[in-house]
Amino acid sequence: MKEIYGLLIFSIVILLAGYTNIKKEKMKHLKSIDEFKNTNEQLFSDANKFSKLFGLDSSGGNDSSSGGTGSAGGTGAYSALSSKTDLGDYGKFSESSKKNAPLIMVYGGIDVAGKKSGEYMYDYLGKIGSSANIFVAKDHKVDGKGSYKAVKNKLSEKSISPSKKILYLFSGGYKPGMELLNSVSASDFDMIYLVDIWMGNSKVASFYKNLAENNRGKVRYFHSGDGAQNSDAKNSLIKTLNFNKSNDKNDHMSTNTDAVDDLLNKL
Repeated sequence: MKEIYGLLIFSIVILLAGYTNIKKEKMKHLKSIDEFKNTNEQLFSDANKFSKLFGLDSSGGNDSSSGGTGSAGGTGAYSALSSKTDLGDYGKFSESSKKNAPLIMVYGGIDVAGKKSGEYMYDYLGKIGSSANIFVAKDHKVDGKGSYKAVKNKLSEKSISPSKKILYLFSGGYKPGMELLNSVSASDFDMIYLVDIWMGNSKVASFYKNLAENNRGKVRYFHSGDGAQNSDAKNSLIKTLNFNKSNDKNDHMSTNTDAVDDLLNKL
């Protein structure tokens, strides 16, 4: 009986010793993980400091000042674009990695979900990345003539000579678009994208119908069922232009997805 009792005690001692050793090893492992995390966090912090010192962004280029998610549900798509330069109250300019890259002038519509077009348009334009010089107007109230002059001054300052110029007008962007085109005419652009452009009154409708009539091959029209707020004007553009596309979802905002996808093939 004493031998059995002694054997039990010996077994318990062995088990306790094994358990203690396992726990020590586990604690050493956890300690190594903590050390790794601390080291990794320190390296990341140092990288951020280094990046900021040289004007870079190791966090992925996310610019909180440019908005985040637009009505299209994109998440930080604008992070693919290069850093943005403020052009006063006109909007922001993103420089391409190439001096002869195309220039895209973007004028969006009214506020959507509390965000200005100068924010939510980046949810669509992020696909373009740095393959083009891009100006995005602050909102639909921007002066088209003044903003175009500011962009041309910036191009001159940076010795940028775009291989082509593209005008992109979405919805309420009809207003600055009219101001710009009345000042320089359509001849200044290689392509003009009308993206569910608003033509709700006779003056605006007449302007864009004439633009289409005189530039059948240059103007590309993307539309939903009622974004134009003028069926006659919309149908006129569809019949006149060499190219038009109806959005499959019949969704006003999604016409931007169609337009940018098409635009990518033209750069």
